[in-house]
Amino acid sequence: MITVFLMGIALFIFFVTFAMYWSSSKPNGILWFGVSLPAHALHNEELQRLQNLCRTMYIRYGALTLLMLLPMLLVHAYVSLAVIYLFLWAGLMMTLLRIPFVRTHRSFAELKRKNEWFVGEKRIIRMDTRLSNALHSKEAKLSLFWYLVPALIALLPFGFNVSGDASYIVHAAGGTALGMTLLLFIITASFYRMKPRVYTVNSEINILLNQTARRRWSRLWFGIALVGSCTAAITAYAETLNEGTAGIIWSLGMFSFSIVPILGVVCVHNSLKKLEAVALAGEQEILYTDDDEYWMNGTTYNNPNDRSIMVPKRIGIGTTINIGTKTGKYIYYGLFVFVAVVIIGTGWISVQAEFSTPVMKIGDSGTVKIQFPMYNYSFALEDVLELKLVDQLPEGG
Repeated sequence: MITVFLMGIALFIFFVTFAMYWSSSKPNGILWFGVSLPAHALHNEELQRLQNLCRTMYIRYGALTLLMLLPMLLVHAYVSLAVIYLFLWAGLMMTLLRIPFVRTHRSFAELKRKNEWFVGEKRIIRMDTRLSNALHSKEAKLSLFWYLVPALIALLPFGFNVSGDASYIVHAAGGTALGMTLLLFIITASFYRMKPRVYTVNSEINILLNQTARRRWSRLWFGIALVGSCTAAITAYAETLNEGTAGIIWSLGMFSFSIVPILGVVCVHNSLKKLEAVALAGEQEILYTDDDEYWMNGTTYNNPNDRSIMVPKRIGIGTTINIGTKTGKYIYYGLFVFVAVVIIGTGWISVQAEFSTPVMKIGDSGTVKIQFPMYNYSFALEDVLELKLVDQLPEGG
């Protein structure tokens, strides 16, 4: 049952990732495969040929990654192995689907240089003084002090009375939630320092789009931190119960950590794109800057001349990190370390739970203790009314 649940998570992640890369195969304003192009170049036959070739590669690589999910069914009896395989598959899936995009991006960039298809001015930084002042208002962003709430909730697991291997699980859940809260706090603070985007000469439109983006993204990241901390606290509390509810809670926690943030990001991104389309409809003086040289493979922003730590993504949704800044480098590589710690920790906990044997001890005080990585259970020996050897587990756990 849990393996089917993991397969559902894998399919959801696959279709979201596939849709993101597939959408890049269609022109989005002046962007096509992460390359800014003038309107007349969008009808170039060579670019359209490369587009069709890339879509064919997407379909082939997509089918290959779906076939690579089948081995998960072979380890369905071992949940820990299925969880580890899910992580390995997700990393390989994202790597494979990125290959067609990178190849096509480089071909597009080469044709752009060859034909001198430049859009707007290069190395130009535009400022809107009214916009800069408006973004410092309380209405434009969520106070960073709100992150104290998920941080305090993430500390709750450290106060639960558990012993043995279960204490490791409880502390790992609290530590992961606390680390996620800190990471989202840093991302939000960096996002507030991001250079505002000047869309047009109309200051009112610039203020509307930038204020709305900051308000919605900051609330989303706070919400993700809050969901993560609450999930960790509930999961840790399940370890203190005397019933077999920990497995169900862990499954729900995995769902909230993987599905809820993705849905939130997609909803915020789509709402902002709709607002942008409506606000810019009819505007005659939309401003463009050709900064392709700062985008590595069309996805990674590296501009040491830009002090902004966070910038809007060219491909996909949300914002990305400017690794040309010192703080950006710390965040960028810190994300890899954080993800590695979470994956290794989750895999280790799963393997422990799968291949560990419960231990029962009777203390001198007449207390019977059963220890297991996913739960602890204890009761007084005097409460035992009957001992019976059974061939099957009783209903109800």
